[in-house]
Amino acid sequence: MLIGELGEFALIDRLQQRLQKTAPAQLVRGIGDDCAVLRPAAGMDLLLTTDTQEEGVHFRRDWSTPQDIGWRCLAVNVSDIAAMGGNPLGAVIALSVPATLEVAFVEALYDGLQELATAYDCPIIGGNISKASEHLTVTITVLGDVPSGRGVYRSGAQVGDEVWVTGDLGGAKAGLEVLLHPEILTGLSTSEVLRRYRRPRPRLREAQYLRQHGVLHSLIDISDGLSSDLAHICTESGVSAQLEAVHIPVSEEVHHIARALQVAPLTLALHGGEDFELCFIAPAGVVSRLQQTFAAHFQCPLRRVGTIQAGRGVTLRLPDGTQQPLSARGYDHFRTHTDDLTEAPDA
Repeated sequence: MLIGELGEFALIDRLQQRLQKTAPAQLVRGIGDDCAVLRPAAGMDLLLTTDTQEEGVHFRRDWSTPQDIGWRCLAVNVSDIAAMGGNPLGAVIALSVPATLEVAFVEALYDGLQELATAYDCPIIGGNISKASEHLTVTITVLGDVPSGRGVYRSGAQVGDEVWVTGDLGGAKAGLEVLLHPEILTGLSTSEVLRRYRRPRPRLREAQYLRQHGVLHSLIDISDGLSSDLAHICTESGVSAQLEAVHIPVSEEVHHIARALQVAPLTLALHGGEDFELCFIAPAGVVSRLQQTFAAHFQCPLRRVGTIQAGRGVTLRLPDGTQQPLSARGYDHFRTHTDDLTEAPDA
């Protein structure tokens, strides 16, 4: 059955039935009225983030299942809540869909949205559906909260602090390259990088843990690429950063894919984006005391990759001790994207 045959309101009814009936304590009124109503607890600051994912720009239907697309679209927003050290309260989904799209596709998309919503305690509490002329567009707004005055901003980095990241970097970009160049990468292990691209896992509880332990001066999720996202922190904080090439974490799978593509693995890690790991700034010597406990609890390592210094911009220290300016070459919607796998530091 096509969307045009079913109609808007019948589609809404079908999607509402797919969502869980349980409601969070903060929800006063959910789907079925003109607005969702939330009543955050006293002593909390409200967080609000929104993001648009468009077919052909952010995802392709021939690359991912509708469930994967739904998961990915909501993960982007939940990661923004994580980047503030916050807790999601609920999501509002706005769909623009062609009338020629199958109803089953949209239902499966909502199944993926609901999977992510359940995994991260971010219930879907409302939304809107409109007709699109050609491509599917998913716009999501997520509300969250954080204890008053405890939100972690980009502007808190201080000279002498350390730069840390969670997990490893470059996996999502490597997954994208697998989809773009299947003929080059035939025979290589690619399952994990494809998972990283299709179903990123926001570091929500990891960010909450770090905030609760009081170690964060500044925090951002790695959505555009470490080179760009760390530059955002430096700009907002009025400082510079030096990254150590030897400490940038890159998985063996990403190394193998980079070699097949004849690019430096560090290029994928620094500029790839959409890893949705955390980059955070902490006082010197503080985070190292949490490393073992954190890694055991979350099955995710913490790695120190650089330091905060006076000045402006980001530099990269290569294994031979030389330093070079690191340009912000992560994703930019309005920059021409040809082949970004060039001008790589060889590390």
